[in-house]
Amino acid sequence: TKLLEKTGRFCIGVDIGSKIIRNAKRQHPEISFAVGDAWKTMALIKVRKELKGEDELGYDLVYVDVGGLSGSDGQLESLSLLEALACALQPRAIVIKSLCMRDLASRLKFWPDLHDKIAAKRVESYCTESREMAS
Repeated sequence: TKLLEKTGRFCIGVDIGSKIIRNAKRQHPEISFAVGDAWKTMALIKVRKELKGEDELGYDLVYVDVGGLSGSDGQLESLSLLEALACALQPRAIVIKSLCMRDLASRLKFWPDLHDKIAAKRVESYCTESREMAS
């Protein structure tokens, strides 16, 4: 939150832990902080309105740290949370810090690479079949 606040834009730090928020307010009184649950997206919309005092909806950037979620269930929950935040807050970007999402991303394949491998196998298979038919 401190790094984002340095950009000069309005910034709100939100965490479900009230102790974490109390400590953050004490350490950084110049930054707005609020206790909130990321799953309660309507409450997040209200937090911005209450702290900034304007009716504008949405956020420019949402940074999400989902350290408590792990494994395949964590991946599904993280994706569900991102979808809920994207629909409710309509940010231009969402940055997520998540071990389970990093693990998922490391297993994803870039489409052109995968497409090229599949196409090469098809060509090889076609050539093999053509040679066998010609013999």
